[in-house]
Parts: sequence; C-alpha cells; structure tokens
Amino acid sequence: MDDELTRRRILRIGGPALAGLVAGCSSDLLGDDSEQNDDWELTDNPSTETDRPTETATETDEEPTDPETETTATYVGDCPDGCDCSTVMPSTTNGSFTLWHNRTQAASQLFDGTKNMFNAMEGPTAKLQRIPSAFQDKLRQDIAAGQGPDAFQWAHDLMGEFVENDMLTDMSDQLRVGGCMFTDSAWDAVQYDGGIYGLPVTMEAPALIYNRDALDDMGVEPPETIGEMKSIMDDWDGDYGFAQPVDTYHVTWAGHMFGSAMYDGKELGLDDPAFAAGLRIILDELKPYMPTDGFYGAQTAAFTDGAAPFIVTGPWEITGFIEDVDFNVGVTTIPDKTGHSEFGDGTARPYMGVRMLYFTSMLDSPDGETATAARDFVEWYATSNERQLNLALNAGMVPAKSNLSGSDQLSPNVRGFSEQTEEAILMPQNPRFAAVWGPYSNVLTQAWDSGTDGLESDLQDAAEDIRTTWDEDY
Repeated sequence: MDDELTRRRILRIGGPALAGLVAGCSSDLLGDDSEQNDDWELTDNPSTETDRPTETATETDEEPTDPETETTATYVGDCPDGCDCSTVMPSTTNGSFTLWHNRTQAASQLFDGTKNMFNAMEGPTAKLQRIPSAFQDKLRQDIAAGQGPDAFQWAHDLMGEFVENDMLTDMSDQLRVGGCMFTDSAWDAVQYDGGIYGLPVTMEAPALIYNRDALDDMGVEPPETIGEMKSIMDDWDGDYGFAQPVDTYHVTWAGHMFGSAMYDGKELGLDDPAFAAGLRIILDELKPYMPTDGFYGAQTAAFTDGAAPFIVTGPWEITGFIEDVDFNVGVTTIPDKTGHSEFGDGTARPYMGVRMLYFTSMLDSPDGETATAARDFVEWYATSNERQLNLALNAGMVPAKSNLSGSDQLSPNVRGFSEQTEEAILMPQNPRFAAVWGPYSNVLTQAWDSGTDGLESDLQDAAEDIRTTWDEDY
C-alpha cells in the first residue's frame, strides 16, 4: 500500500489508529486504496494528512483523457491589480530533470500526458517517475544519499521537516512568479523561514456537502448557521441528520469556530477554552444526529446511502459522490455558529492543505541547467490556467491561482470548496505539529465514546503532554 493511500485510510479509520498514523505533519488526509492516490497527499511525518484528488480523482478501467483532446481553457480571470496571471512558459530549450510522484497508475497516465505537453514545447525535458510505495521514506533516504529526484509532488506540510534537514532548495531569487499569482494561503504554504521551496497547484479543505434533491423536496436552502441546519435535520425523515468522520482532522472546523487554533505553527491552542467550546458543537450538539460509529466509512455511508442529508468532508470525495449516489449533490461552506452565550458568534474554519511541487537539494546550483529545467516545468504547471481548470473540471480540485479561485468558470461544487478555503487555517509546516495529533486524538476518542464531562481538563492534560514532548524532542 502506498503512503498516500495509507494516509487516507488513516483518516478513514479515525480515533487512536489515526493518531498513530497521522502523528507527523502531513497533508494528505483521506482516501481509500481503491480510490484516489496522488494529488491529495499527506505526510507520514507531520500530522495532518490530507488527500487531494488526482487529475482524475478515481481509478477506473477507462482510458485517461488525452490532454491533446481536452477542451482547452484560455480563461485568465480577474487577476490582482499589477499582476500578470498568464501562464509562465519555459525559458530555455536545454536541460532535463526528474520529478517523483506517488499518484495512482491511472492518474500517472494523466500526469504523463501533461509531461508530454510540456516536452512538446521544445523546452527542457521533464522525466516523471512514479514511486508506488514508501514514498516519503524513499525521498528521505535517496535525497540524503545524493540519489533523489530534482523535484517531487506532495502536500505543503512536509516542508518544515525537509527544510530543517537540508533536503530542499530555496528558489526565492530565481523564480519568475510572484505571490500575487496565487491565493494568500497557497503562497504562504510554499514558504518556510523566508525561503520559497516550490510552487502551489491546488488547495483543499472540508466543506458541507449536501443532498440537493432532498433539500429541494423540503423546500429549504442550504443552511448558513448550525441552528438552521439543526432545524432542517429535525424535519428530515431519514435515519440521520448529519455525518462526518470523527477524526482529529475533520473535527477541527468546529474546534476553530471561536477563534482558537489547535496549532498554528507557533502557538498551541488545544487547551484554549474556546477550542473546547467549538468541539462541543460536534460532540454535544450534532452527535445525536450522527451515526454512533464515528469511523470514516460508516459516516460516509450514511450520506451516500441517502440516510443523512449532510456530510462534512473534502473535495477528494466529490467525484465519487457524484458518480456513485442516485441524487444530486451540492457543496457550500460549513455553517457558522451564532449566539453562543460565552464566545458569541463563530465561523467554521477547517484546516486546509496545499498540493505543491517541491525543489529538492539535488539542485545544488539554483542557476544550473538542471535547476532551470525543473523550475521551468514547475512554473509552467503551477501557472497554467488550462491545467488548473482541467483539474477543477475533471477531478473537483480547487485551483491555487488567484485569478481562478472562486471563479464563475468553476463548477458550483468546486466553487463551494474554494469559498471554504477562504475561511480555513493553513496546516502548519512546523515539524512540532507531529507531536500534537496523538494526545489530541486520545481526548477526542474518549469524548466521543464516553461523553464530554471532562473535555476541558483532558485537553489541558493533552496540551501539557505535547509541550513536554516539544521540550524533550524539539
């Protein structure tokens, strides 16, 4: 089983098992061995793995689309003032580079199609290599041995560990692109301690997916607040009103509701009373509407079987939902919380991940031929309006480019996920994040299984354990 699928399975497993697997800081969260595997990546290391769709979110027996026959997209959109959002083309015809990825076999064929388009431009030569298993371990071992790739594709939260272990190359002074070409969060994701170590491609965060047909039959609009959602669920005649995996990643939208962040890369907010108050939205208010089994599969099944009209999960699932369910689905932002007696109104803020292309330390000369070749490909791929729109249209992925994020050119569902990223918190790249997930998961599991009477004190104890680990190991 490859790393990415393992990560996705981790999040689907939930609870203590999730803590063990996610105890690093990663960015690929969900998925199934039979499903997506590449563009949604997490790291075995840092803790938050988030899966993202690949250029085709699901493996099928069908031949992948030939990029040469895809509908081309020339849309440039509303670029920020003073910014050029057009595709950055190769600067040289010389050189070649190797890029590693962990995509599924089917998605690899699509990525190969993109490579062929680039190589046909009479620019540098891109060489792609699929690493089907133990991806991160192989990166660590081979880069350290001087045998690694020049570039690789993975989620952004791996960055801190790799920078601090001298496995990446800072391209700040060589890049021809600026932050205005990307959303603020996506641009932040590719930077660490003042360096720029790659470029962003797509973003993802959980949002509210709903049964559009069911809401139409009830004559209601998608809810904007928790109160409105509970009212709809009270009138719903299915087995459940709400579903979402009860794991450390998926529930953070609630924990972050009242302004606290579980961990933002600098400060630990796990023991903030506002974080506990947010978690209680799921553990106290919404739990009565949910399946008692909090694991990923059981919660997802409640939605796909039509037993629940709502589910909170990410864009990695949307293609499968559209193909597999017998009703129309919609996507909107997770409802806000109004009227909390102590903390006032709150905004749902899930963690978000950014899929990116990294420059490795194999590029020991940033101005050299190989580095220029790798940079030409990464700049072209990350800024191609056509490539990003095709990823959005074919796989439900959210573009990282500023002129495409939230654009009317996107489908309503992708636009819903895009809007959610505007209220999301970027997962930290700091390697300390790895120590947060285990203690947090233990508290969450205890609260889900046995009630929330000791939630606040348990979170305080978990925070003390985490700070002790930081003092000892970091």
